[in-house]
Amino acid sequence: MDLEKHLGQLSEAPGLSGYEGPIREIVRGAWEELADELTTDALGNLLATRTGTDSEPRRRILVTAHMDEIGLMVTQIEGSFLRVTKVGGIDRRVLLSQPVIVHGEKPLPGLIGSRPPHVLPASERKKYPKMDDLVVDTGLSARRLEKLVPIGAPVTFDQPAVSLGNGLLSGKAMDNRASVAALTALLEELQGISHRWDVLVAATVQEEVTLGGGETIAWRTQPDIAIVVDTTWAVGTGVNEEKGFKLGEGPSLVIGPNAHPKLFDMLRKTAERLEIKVHPEPMPRHSGTEAWAIQVSRDGVPTAIFGIPIRNMHTPVEIVSLKDIRRVARLIAGFISGLDDGTLSKLSLDEGESKR
Repeated sequence: MDLEKHLGQLSEAPGLSGYEGPIREIVRGAWEELADELTTDALGNLLATRTGTDSEPRRRILVTAHMDEIGLMVTQIEGSFLRVTKVGGIDRRVLLSQPVIVHGEKPLPGLIGSRPPHVLPASERKKYPKMDDLVVDTGLSARRLEKLVPIGAPVTFDQPAVSLGNGLLSGKAMDNRASVAALTALLEELQGISHRWDVLVAATVQEEVTLGGGETIAWRTQPDIAIVVDTTWAVGTGVNEEKGFKLGEGPSLVIGPNAHPKLFDMLRKTAERLEIKVHPEPMPRHSGTEAWAIQVSRDGVPTAIFGIPIRNMHTPVEIVSLKDIRRVARLIAGFISGLDDGTLSKLSLDEGESKR
């Protein structure tokens, strides 16, 4: 697989939270030759299954990454302009002048605009515009807009993926298409690996707004162990090494209440064995990922969280290192190859754990 090309296609595809159809079909095309079974549930999660070698009933490991992205939604047609609201954690500072695609009866190119500074009061000229001050301009008349754009139409950024130096790729929705690409690479790695457990690999929906995809896929698959792959902060402007991780120097591995401590240790040891650098990421609260929904499913699922560092998070120009994506895939594949009958007993949180 050409990882850069694959990630570029994932990044450029639309897939707003709740409207993941286009990105799901691209992922389906990449995964259909890599899975023993490929299914979609009622909410829109895409699940690839690779059958283990143990006799039934086999243990199951679930590996997830959400495929939805942040964006906008049309709330009103005001003359020849569209009023919009945020879907997910949009930073309004980056919205002005952004090219977008309005997904109405057909895709419509547009630009985000606002009042020019010349007509603003002096007190407003140095402030970022509020969402209520922004409009999407498609260049069409009010009459055409009313025919082509229903209220509630999704709006996504129109941003091509750009190859940078040192194996870096920039584009929209790297949170979390970078992790979806890691899952594709994982499925490729598993082609040449014998594994005893069933491996369930899921591209999930609605993480940016509801965690609904993570919640439903955990209920449906009832895994014994889960690994969530998401993104984390990369070192960059305003993000030092105390807060972020250097691009190209390995993923983070969350440690804290949202991550199982013994599973953390197992994965850290796997990384050491494979000579893959991982960075502990202390997280004393909710991780902000679908790991929270998966961890508390049923009577609890031992869950781990990998973070692929990205720069400029929640903007249309997020940057990721292809090296970090490959390392995550290789590390998880190495861990899966070692799962056996004794794995779950090693994860038990008995009295000895409380005295550690």
